[in-house]
Amino acid sequence: MYGSEQFGLPITSPSGGTHGIDSHLDRIFLQDPELQVNLTLEPRGRSAAFSSSTVIQGSMYEWDSSLTSGFRVSPGGIGQYTTSAIGPQSLGQGLKNLVDRCAARVYRFGAQRRPGSECGMVNDLVLDREAARLPYFINRLQTSDAHGHRKLCEWVQRIFPDVSWVQSTPIPNNVFALYCLPHGPEARRQDLATPIGRMGTGIGNVVAILYVLLTAREPQVIAIDEPNAFLHPRALRELLAILESEGKSHQFILTAHSADVLTAVDTSTISFLDLENSATVVKQATREKLHTIRGELARLGISVTDLHGKDRVLWVEGQTEELVFPEVLRYACPEIAAGTAVLRVERTGTFEKKNGMPPDEIVSIYERLSTSAGLVPPMICVLLDAEKRKREDKVRIELQSKNRLRFLDRRMLESYLIEPHAIHAALKELGCECELAQVEAALSGFDLSREAEIDGAKVLEQLFSAVSNATQEFRKTRDVPTLVSWLIANNPLHLDPLRDFLRRILLVTSS
Repeated sequence: MYGSEQFGLPITSPSGGTHGIDSHLDRIFLQDPELQVNLTLEPRGRSAAFSSSTVIQGSMYEWDSSLTSGFRVSPGGIGQYTTSAIGPQSLGQGLKNLVDRCAARVYRFGAQRRPGSECGMVNDLVLDREAARLPYFINRLQTSDAHGHRKLCEWVQRIFPDVSWVQSTPIPNNVFALYCLPHGPEARRQDLATPIGRMGTGIGNVVAILYVLLTAREPQVIAIDEPNAFLHPRALRELLAILESEGKSHQFILTAHSADVLTAVDTSTISFLDLENSATVVKQATREKLHTIRGELARLGISVTDLHGKDRVLWVEGQTEELVFPEVLRYACPEIAAGTAVLRVERTGTFEKKNGMPPDEIVSIYERLSTSAGLVPPMICVLLDAEKRKREDKVRIELQSKNRLRFLDRRMLESYLIEPHAIHAALKELGCECELAQVEAALSGFDLSREAEIDGAKVLEQLFSAVSNATQEFRKTRDVPTLVSWLIANNPLHLDPLRDFLRRILLVTSS
């Protein structure tokens, strides 16, 4: 609860007295809630929450029995709830209206939810929660907003390349039917139209989601349950990219077993559900903690399975680069970021001819892996640290590998990240009580004039130790992602040298 006034939820013993009230409370709070609703009373900003294992039922009052009122929320169909007021209708009806308004803005889509393929005329102005009347609303869109309809079709084709057009056509008995076509209307091939009911669940859900995204005039809650169950990974990736770029006014709730969702969008909150001692435990992480989650996924080897459905793979130096380069690519090369998997190479020393295997043969191993059984997508290149290699040696190796093996134009990834504000922010996140001036003073003791030769990892190790009085050590897999994220969000110009380098070598190589 919040606000300047207190509210209470009266709970009484079944006997009506105080005897046995403790055991009654125990039974209430030991129940496993299936549903929880949080309400805010406008305009004074007061709120309360009610929960129960079957229906939500309770009373709200301002310590004045004359104002006591309540409401009940009962489950209806899948994803649907009905509300009813209890007690005085003044406050109770307001609560009911508020709950109804919230429920009216929630759409839920899942593998079992198949939007309607045919429907009759309707008087509603908003698509129903089940999307059963989708054909009528698509027909209204194409007749009243041709530009919006074409935009929706462009989105659909981006997700399903074989579907160029979606249209709703009147058929006998005042019914509208929804069809998909492989060509636009200019081809005049209505004979190739396929009823959406004969196609997979995925395309119907996608059309309904995109319709809501395109036409909603108020923020909506769009819940998508297991999208990987009804969408190919590539289609899912494109859908999420559209939702992220075009649906910023809406709230999206996605549940999935696949890690595609974690790598395709910048999520605000991630909740992991795990089974512990026969109970489901929810562990939640915000965007700031996502780097830790990615580290755990890499430790568990999940990143390899994420290759399925990717368009290309970028091999990088080690685990730190494997963790951080997906975010770097979204910043530097958004054109290829969504479809690019990032994997670390094994035994980078074998790329030296003196170790017994020439670079072209090593690269051929990764290329054969990329073409074996379609499990790994084609490689862009193998990107390694420059280390202390001479320029002529780097040029020679790159030529021998036909530019499939490339080197950073600085000594290592950390060499791009030496920025006092970012370092100060990373130390503060670790709980180090330090001032920016301390970081700047410690940094002034290093010669940073020759950027290409800076040993970035060594500089950061010494800085972390000096500024924290040896209480914090620099850890690459933990701290490099933090530095990169801070720079992208707060000082992206500092990363321009890295951005320009990646665009120069990756976009040409992947084209």
